[in-house]
Amino acid sequence: MKIGEQLKIQRKQRGWSQQILADRLKISRQSVSKWEQGTALPSFANVVLISDLFNLTIDDLVRDDIDLRRTFDRPVTGPLGLIVVGGLGVAIPLAVVALALGIHTATLSDWVQIPLLIGVIILLGMIYRNQQRRQYALSRLVIVVAIAVLGLLLMPQIMDFIMGFWDGLREQG
Repeated sequence: MKIGEQLKIQRKQRGWSQQILADRLKISRQSVSKWEQGTALPSFANVVLISDLFNLTIDDLVRDDIDLRRTFDRPVTGPLGLIVVGGLGVAIPLAVVALALGIHTATLSDWVQIPLLIGVIILLGMIYRNQQRRQYALSRLVIVVAIAVLGLLLMPQIMDFIMGFWDGLREQG
């Protein structure tokens, strides 16, 4: 039995609507609907919450759902990889632009300190809020803020690297 069918059976046995289940999981009703229809699969964090909520083992929930079990077999690098690549994707072009404009690394470091501090505080607050709501998956907004913070953090280091590389080329040529 697929997890969506299992969810629907467990929910109906308790006399719950999709909205009640969604409220208890702190997700949207549409997510529950998609899971039950089989058009989307819950994250592992949600599977754990569902198993706790229905007092079932995770094995009971996912044993016969091959599609869901395949998603658990894949390495979990999605949000972290996106944050790292996105942070570099922000930092490298901005560092090149700053160098082209003649901005010194020390000046840039001074400029990014306050935005970096504010970004870290906002990021920590958002993660804390999500944990209070028992939402352990990273939201798009958290990922975007993390990319911006990482980009700001890396920009001066990338500028130093580019300048060192450029100086090395000039000395040899």
